[in-house]
Amino acid sequence: MKMLLVSTVSAFFRQRAGMFLVLLGVLFGFLSANEHHAFAVFFLTGTYGMLALFVIWLIYSLLCAQFLINTWKLPEYTFIYHARMWPAQLRMRRFAIQALGFLQPILYYGIYLLIIAIQDKLLVWLWPVIPFYIVLIIMLALAAEWRIRTPLLYVAAKRKSILQWPFPRPKSWLYWSMEWLMRERGITLLVGKLGAMLVAAGTMLYYSTGEYDIRMPAIGMSLAYLLNIGLSLELYQWEAEIWLWARSLPVPVWKRWGRVVVAHLVLIVPETVVMLRSGALGFAEVAQLYLLGLTILIVSHLYLYKRAGLPENAMQVFLFGFVGLTLLILYKVPLLLLAACGLMFSLYASRPRGRSSQK
Repeated sequence: MKMLLVSTVSAFFRQRAGMFLVLLGVLFGFLSANEHHAFAVFFLTGTYGMLALFVIWLIYSLLCAQFLINTWKLPEYTFIYHARMWPAQLRMRRFAIQALGFLQPILYYGIYLLIIAIQDKLLVWLWPVIPFYIVLIIMLALAAEWRIRTPLLYVAAKRKSILQWPFPRPKSWLYWSMEWLMRERGITLLVGKLGAMLVAAGTMLYYSTGEYDIRMPAIGMSLAYLLNIGLSLELYQWEAEIWLWARSLPVPVWKRWGRVVVAHLVLIVPETVVMLRSGALGFAEVAQLYLLGLTILIVSHLYLYKRAGLPENAMQVFLFGFVGLTLLILYKVPLLLLAACGLMFSLYASRPRGRSSQK
């Protein structure tokens, strides 16, 4: 029963991964640190700041409640109605914990508001946030309580939409891979991108505080790009375990390698946008770091391919690899040289031994 509650929250973030990725792109790609700070100060001190904040949070909470009510009507969630056998106090406590799971983005932003309030000595204006949390948690808990008290089961049927996409579905390996990653691995995609973008933003923020050469952001962005290794593993599993028939197609090795390169080029765009948006580096320097990040992921993906997945000592390999790369960067080895050598090595090592490259 508890797993159904957890799976409801997981399904919400998985199905709404695209929405959250767009929000992350807007928040970290187009808004600078000063603009984030200005919004926080407005919410804390503006005449209608707290009201605007509550309306935004309320809209998000209503979206969560609507998802919960509709999801628990599905046949696979029939067992959730046995939660009525729990004592009322226990049931509401567990529904409140589930509500906290839904409200994670709001809770994280509340922590950010707390940091800004302490920094700018505005704690006296922060107190309405606590009642907001209580109201939203109660609202989601009551929505769950209402759903189990008024059971309604149905099997969703496909309905014709009034507005239909006029273009045919693309016949592209890249499109299918990204679509699968977003639909089936939405949480992994969301968490991976969030962590990488936060590291990228922190690197650029630290770089802007002093006089550093390109080696400092190169090390920080290498770590940010390396955090995408989980997504690279998901792409490997997609091709090795799910899209199995593709391996029997007569596709040249260079073309398979090119697909992997393009997929990873797309994956690391958000962190690169954060780096470019900061304005601390020129376009040429950003391009060098972008190619270096691509090389890191391609070589890591090659390791996963050669080891047929993630072996037990993989973390040690990635750690030693990152340390070695850091030493090369500190010894002023040109970044373009590192990227070129890594890409050429990955292309050469991708060729199957004892076979023609066309197989």
